[in-house]
Amino acid sequence: MKSMHRRPITITAMICVLLLLAVFLSPASAKRGGDDIRSEFRGIVTEMPAGGFSGEWVIGGRVVLTDPATEFDQAEGPLGIGGCAKVKIRNGRVHEIDSEPLNSCK
Repeated sequence: MKSMHRRPITITAMICVLLLLAVFLSPASAKRGGDDIRSEFRGIVTEMPAGGFSGEWVIGGRVVLTDPATEFDQAEGPLGIGGCAKVKIRNGRVHEIDSEPLNSCK
């Protein structure tokens, strides 16, 4: 009779371990820095704000909004229509847009 009571506890423990592994090994948690949730993507710039960098961009078919706190890195060349860009998102807002070599978007 003892073994019948141990079996549910063992199964429950295994389920808990599997759930913890799923949470800690998920792609979303892999890019966490502290409490920050981060993601990034690359794409070709097809639209950008007129007269500056703050505003609406279309990069890789995705619309992103930048603000005065967004960082722009043009070390790989100027950011512009037809160029490749990497967008870094932190906690749901565009943290940085980097120019990238064109072959990074292919």
